[in-house]
Amino acid sequence: VVVVVGYAFFLAHVKVQLNDFYSNFYDLLQKGGDVDPPSGEYEDTYADYRAQVTAELWSFAVIVMPLVSATPACKYARSAWAFLWRTALMRAYLEAWDTQREPIEGASQRLHEDTQRFADGVEGCLITLLDAIFTLCAFTPVLVDLSKEIAPPFDMGALTDAWLWAFAFFASLVGLVGAAILGQKLVGLEVSNQKVEA
Repeated sequence: VVVVVGYAFFLAHVKVQLNDFYSNFYDLLQKGGDVDPPSGEYEDTYADYRAQVTAELWSFAVIVMPLVSATPACKYARSAWAFLWRTALMRAYLEAWDTQREPIEGASQRLHEDTQRFADGVEGCLITLLDAIFTLCAFTPVLVDLSKEIAPPFDMGALTDAWLWAFAFFASLVGLVGAAILGQKLVGLEVSNQKVEA
């Protein structure tokens, strides 16, 4: 669990760094297009800007290099955790199995598939929820700063200085509640499909 939560926090931190990189890099590229105008307005030459672009690309490599090594390690830890969880579920099912009943065809396959789907589903929900929470927390300062520079579409009272953050939080909340409500129907459909297949 510590690895999953720590990776979600680390990923949100990398997203903030990449956001800053993209801002600086594309501003630099736009500025580089105006270098050496006929009037000689700028002192920097194309060689200077090429050096600055190269430096920015190296900074990009420094940002993503830890991510490149941490992602497979985290994926391995998550897979090992999910496998241990599936094993525990299988043991619990087998201990409660009634051996006096008539055997069901393909029961072992159904047991493996059902525990795998359940573990994958819970893992996916956990990862998505952690990613959303940490991303919103990491980008809160950016959204608050932008809210002070951009006027809201209507008067929001006390939230005027953080209206972009409020909209982002509201949108994520609506998405979460909508997914939970609509997801209940999907679970029922999945169970019905499994019964038909069994």
